[in-house]
Amino acid sequence: MAITTIAELVRAARNGRSQKEFAHELGVLQSSISRYESGKASPPAPVIEHCMRMVHSGSSEPIPTADELANKVRTALADTSLGQVRLLISKLIDTLTGEYAQACATTAASTVKDRK
Repeated sequence: MAITTIAELVRAARNGRSQKEFAHELGVLQSSISRYESGKASPPAPVIEHCMRMVHSGSSEPIPTADELANKVRTALADTSLGQVRLLISKLIDTLTGEYAQACATTAASTVKDRK
């Protein structure tokens, strides 16, 4: 099924879970999910991005644990000549971690604002 609207994207990302449960995951109110799915409101960009990641990550591919991922990196980058690649990956992880923390803080702040 092709997703052609934001409402369909949100519904597909929710994947059968309750609106309340999905809203909690996104850091928004349940009524916001209802408005997004009915097309009465447009979600903010971070919600759309989260939904896109959920839909496009596909549930058919298992998510690796941190240990599995570390082992994969350890094996793939064991060669001493790949030191520069390891450094770049380390910087990438630091950047992603920082962006994730910032996104969480932004979501928490908007949740507080939504509840007022």
